[in-house]
Amino acid sequence: MVQAYNDYGYSAFSNVISILTSQMPAQPEAPVTTWIPIENSVIITWTAPDNGGSPITGYTVKVI
Repeated sequence: MVQAYNDYGYSAFSNVISILTSQMPAQPEAPVTTWIPIENSVIITWTAPDNGGSPITGYTVKVI
């Protein structure tokens, strides 16, 4: 299930779906972080794993 969040709060959860994969998805390598002190920001990079199917088109980064 997925739930969105914005300035107005949380949305309702999405419907549950099932998927069938031809193989277990590969885990991505650990991300590499680069601190940019002048910009007070961080760049996070990593190499997408081969998932044996359609290309991965996006990731979600959650700050906790």
